[in-house]
Amino acid sequence: MTSRDEGYNNSDGFLDQAQGSEERKYHENLLISQTHSNTGEKVKQSLQAQPEMNPYSEHPRTVPLFKGDYGDKEEPTEWFAQFELSLPETWSDRQRIDRFAMQLAPGQIAEEWFQGLSSTRISTFLDLRTTFRRRWPPPKRPKYSRMQQKERVMAEVLDENDIGLWTAGNYGHVVWATKVSRLALGMGDTEGYLIEYVIEGIPNLLKDHLKCEYADWDEFLEDVQSVSSIKLKRGREDLNKERVRDADIARLKVQPSLASLQYQFSQMSTSSQRSNPPAYRASTRIPTLPTVQPNATGIIYPAPNPSPPMPTPNTLGTFMGTGRGGFGMRGAPFTRIQLTRAQIMEKLAMMPQRANTEAGVRQYEADIELWHRNHGTEGFPSLDKPYPLRPGTALISSGECYSCGAVTDPPHLQSSMLPQQRILTTVHMEHRSQLRST
Repeated sequence: MTSRDEGYNNSDGFLDQAQGSEERKYHENLLISQTHSNTGEKVKQSLQAQPEMNPYSEHPRTVPLFKGDYGDKEEPTEWFAQFELSLPETWSDRQRIDRFAMQLAPGQIAEEWFQGLSSTRISTFLDLRTTFRRRWPPPKRPKYSRMQQKERVMAEVLDENDIGLWTAGNYGHVVWATKVSRLALGMGDTEGYLIEYVIEGIPNLLKDHLKCEYADWDEFLEDVQSVSSIKLKRGREDLNKERVRDADIARLKVQPSLASLQYQFSQMSTSSQRSNPPAYRASTRIPTLPTVQPNATGIIYPAPNPSPPMPTPNTLGTFMGTGRGGFGMRGAPFTRIQLTRAQIMEKLAMMPQRANTEAGVRQYEADIELWHRNHGTEGFPSLDKPYPLRPGTALISSGECYSCGAVTDPPHLQSSMLPQQRILTTVHMEHRSQLRST
């Protein structure tokens, strides 16, 4: 062995023997490199000697205890799947079965069932799984007929007010389209047969911007999402203008018939003054003279007159009666009685109105049918034959709206109401307007 080799084995002696700074620095670097090489080799050997870490912990993950009574939204099939995933892969069947017994809630149905099993039925974990599913079978997916599928998707109605409205992180019509498409796909409609029934219920505000022909639900959803919110905003403004115009046209159509009703009612108004009827003009008919016939002796006697005597002008006034009025259906005179405003309001307050309940609405519909049966479909309501009031509306002449029958503060205009808020019919509106002007 040379002196340089001995220096490698004994670093201190070697450095002492080295001459000059250049040679000393060379040997220092060589010693450091050799030391690091040996250390890295030792670390590598130490890591190789350690066993590989199992990605699954030897301790199972925690899952809720199983009761087996389907309570608290417990689904046995899902619970068993979670329990099986919580077990380490290295566990034996015996360890898994023992762990299953520890996961059963004490005193519950599942524990009693497990304790009653024989060891032969659960000798392996596969046997335990089969026995468990026989006791708690997986839920069956419901199968809907085509008619039931149609009814379910059509029940998901898109509210016109939600179109273009940002809600739940997206526009309301997009949220609705996503919901109804998932419902249809969940029922197995992968070909999009139910799309045509969904399109039928879409309001025109959105439907006018759709192509309405789709190959599948993805294409339908993509088309709904592509509709610009600016187009929907303009469409809503145009729709509101059309509704105001239609309301004005309908109001103009009602006005002539309302004026006619007011005129006829004014003729029967108790506040109007009428002149006395004209004097009776006697008939100019010449009464028939009695005929004479000779008898057997030749004496002439007047024959009896079969017609009743004519009333004379002196007795005519007694026959007809006095005072303002007229003649009834059979010529009997009647006199119109003048009512005060207080008496009119009392009659209005006594008008029948059913309770605003389900039974009251049915009785109200029967009252309407009876009224038209008695007075005809073209009959006009009045104080003498009042039209039944709709349940839940205000009394007549109480400052109510003629379209909805409600009293609001401040009062609202008919033109500002939505069509679904105008619940009163034309007969109701005319009846309330006429009686208020009495």
